[in-house]
Amino acid sequence: ISTPLPLPKHILDVWVIVLVILVTVVIMTSLVLCPATAVIIYRVRTHPMHQGAV
Repeated sequence: ISTPLPLPKHILDVWVIVLVILVTVVIMTSLVLCPATAVIIYRVRTHPMHQGAV
C-alpha cells in the first residue's frame, strides 16, 4: 500500500546540472562558431577563388 512518491530531490538536481552543462556547451560553441563563420564568409566574399582553383 505504497503511495506514488514524487521524483526524488537528487534526480531533479542531476537534471538541473545536465541542463546547465548543455546550455553552457551550446553558448560556448555559438560564441566560437559565429565569429569563425563570419570570418570565413568575409574572406570568401573579399578573396574569391581565382580561376576556379580549389
